[in-house]
Amino acid sequence: MSTPIFDGRGRAGRAATWLAACAVLAACGTGFGTRPAPTEVTVTADAIAITGPAGYCVDPTATRDTGDTGFVLLGNCAAIANSRRAAQPATPAVLTAAVSAPSDGGPLADSLDELDAFFRSDDGRRLISRSGEAATVTVLDTALEGEVFFLHAADTSAGTIDGVQGDYWRAYLDVGSRIATLSVVALEDRALSREESLATLRGFVQSVQAANAGTAAEDPPLDPTVGAAPRHRAQGRGPLFDMRLFRRILG
Repeated sequence: MSTPIFDGRGRAGRAATWLAACAVLAACGTGFGTRPAPTEVTVTADAIAITGPAGYCVDPTATRDTGDTGFVLLGNCAAIANSRRAAQPATPAVLTAAVSAPSDGGPLADSLDELDAFFRSDDGRRLISRSGEAATVTVLDTALEGEVFFLHAADTSAGTIDGVQGDYWRAYLDVGSRIATLSVVALEDRALSREESLATLRGFVQSVQAANAGTAAEDPPLDPTVGAAPRHRAQGRGPLFDMRLFRRILG
């Protein structure tokens, strides 16, 4: 099973390819024929808000909202607006957000200590592989900050977004009764350091948490002062529980 983050079918895939090509430029286009570049969008029936760090805008053509789940792609505002006057991010990349169906069970926060072991297992790597093959995925790093789980992984199977690198940083967190999967994907011609990737991803997490602050008062915000040292734990409730949880994340 492949993740929604790398689902390049239809308009979302074409838009992602275009964004990857444009995001490294000072601006795309001449400023004529510009189109709206929203900085925030709501998806799903309960209006989960997705917004990124400064300089990142939502590509409306790549947004998918079924009411039950949602997918959003964000990129360089100048590229999306086709205007040199639009804002640009300090660190160019492609951002994506996948919002799960609402949960009828416990939140992701209840399973944080199990996630490292799960993602390193064959079942976990198979679920996040674009080809559905565990062997294509290498988990490079994980970190736990507050109630947000960070994952750095690489996938050698064929990608669906041209112009981006094969590894990515991802954050998993509860947003109300749903799970949000937020990703930072580096551009092919603009490698990101670990620090740049984590800073961008933390900013993405903080933006989404702030935009949904009223959705669930019990969700604590990410503490930017906490370090991202890997915390690997192999104890937990077992793969059957994890498989059910992550099948809901991945759709």
